[in-house]
Amino acid sequence: MIKINLLAGTEKVKARVAKAPRFEGVGTLGQNVLMAGVVILALLFIGWRWYSLESESRMLRAEIAKAQVEKQRLQAIIKKGEEYKAKKELLERKIALITQLKRNQSGPVHLLDEISKQLPDFLWLDSMNESGATVVIQGKATTYNAVSNFYNNLTGSRYFNNVVLGTITAIPVGVTFSVTCQFVPHPEAQAEANAASPPSGG
Repeated sequence: MIKINLLAGTEKVKARVAKAPRFEGVGTLGQNVLMAGVVILALLFIGWRWYSLESESRMLRAEIAKAQVEKQRLQAIIKKGEEYKAKKELLERKIALITQLKRNQSGPVHLLDEISKQLPDFLWLDSMNESGATVVIQGKATTYNAVSNFYNNLTGSRYFNNVVLGTITAIPVGVTFSVTCQFVPHPEAQAEANAASPPSGG
């Protein structure tokens, strides 16, 4: 009868297992290397992302600066365009007034012609009434200076005497004004008459 000692074989296997060298810490080192690799990759990604955002931010700041410069240039062009538009409107009003002179030959053409010559920029007339030699003018202007210039032009003209500036009222788009004056259609003849007339008094 054959006997097999299974316990002896088991003991030999246990002995071999016990004698096998064991390296402690190998699993922990691998985990540390893996974690370090993940951290490094994360830092590299964050650095790359930050650099990308910073580059994009610089580009946006440059574009905003260019847009600001372009905005200022366009604002200057718009301002000039508005000034040209205002001058064009005033010129068109003067042309309309001259056209009215030509159409209304039976009216005081000379008076209207002289008035139109004295109109400064940024000023236009709403009405003009003549009673004998007295003329009452009403109009609007964008500035007080325009009214002052019109008054000075009338007083400096030999065709108008006794120029009196009436009330000036501010309105949302400027001012309204009125002027009363005496129209002298033939200043040369009046000057000769004044020179020929004897002085009054004793």
